[in-house]
Amino acid sequence: MKTLLQSAALGLALVMGLAPQTRAADKPEVVRITYVSSPFNVPSIVMRAKGYLEEAFKPFGIRVESPEITSGAAQVQAIAAGEIQIASVLGGTSAILGKANGADVQVIAAYSRSPKAFGILARGDGPSSVADLKGKTVAGPKGTTLHQLLAAALAKAGLTLSDVNHVNMDLGAARAALLAGKVDAATLAGNNALAVEQAGGKIIANGDGIIAPTTVIGVRGEFLRNHPDLVEAYLAAHRKALDFMAENPDEALKLAAEEQKISLDDARRMMGWYDFSIRMTDKDVANLADEQAFMVSSGMLKKTIDIKADLIAPKAFELK
Repeated sequence: MKTLLQSAALGLALVMGLAPQTRAADKPEVVRITYVSSPFNVPSIVMRAKGYLEEAFKPFGIRVESPEITSGAAQVQAIAAGEIQIASVLGGTSAILGKANGADVQVIAAYSRSPKAFGILARGDGPSSVADLKGKTVAGPKGTTLHQLLAAALAKAGLTLSDVNHVNMDLGAARAALLAGKVDAATLAGNNALAVEQAGGKIIANGDGIIAPTTVIGVRGEFLRNHPDLVEAYLAAHRKALDFMAENPDEALKLAAEEQKISLDDARRMMGWYDFSIRMTDKDVANLADEQAFMVSSGMLKKTIDIKADLIAPKAFELK
């Protein structure tokens, strides 16, 4: 007798126009799904704490491994190499760059939208506005949503990236450099931004009204084509985490606060910055198109893709 997950998977395969291509014996022994908890990925934190992934894949006799690969570029490289099957939290920029450069990556759902979670910060005695950044050194990860935020915020102030010294650093290094006074400002997100504020720093701009980043869930295209039932098993676990967050908000916040090593008050504040609904929308497509346009204008990307047709699986627009 088929399990509910297997029946749902068959429905997914039919909707996506995918004929089952493998028998049960052909299924992998292990599925590798990245675990990314920062900046504030509550569904992933809940999924791990509650064992929802292991529960979802148990009927298939499949073991789940969760490598902690936080870089979007590294996740795409791992997908391209077949080292992981699902990138659970993937920046739209990384997904687009990967697809445009030939990586077999498909978007199966949205993960989050959080413009207020991305900011440009300075120390208390540092620049007070984006206009004040002219001639200053700004640290942060290049080729990311934060890079896009910096460029867009500068443009709004009548400046360009060439008006600042933009130093490429990961979030932890950028936060440390800012607090040590080695740079004038930093582009930060989530708990890294909170840490600067708690140390007396200030936000001089965030993404609200400037950019509208969409973080997605990416899979290896071959895995989606061959194992739509396993992709549905993953999505079922993700939905279960979202249901838990809705039904047990205090416990979900506590789990997130413990994982991020922040206070419950800070966790509650950050939760208000995020929309975790998984259904992709036309607005998400437009946001991703804006990210692609930014990458082209900044010289990061030469070959463009059709976001909706090339990158996003049709089922992603029908999810609930």
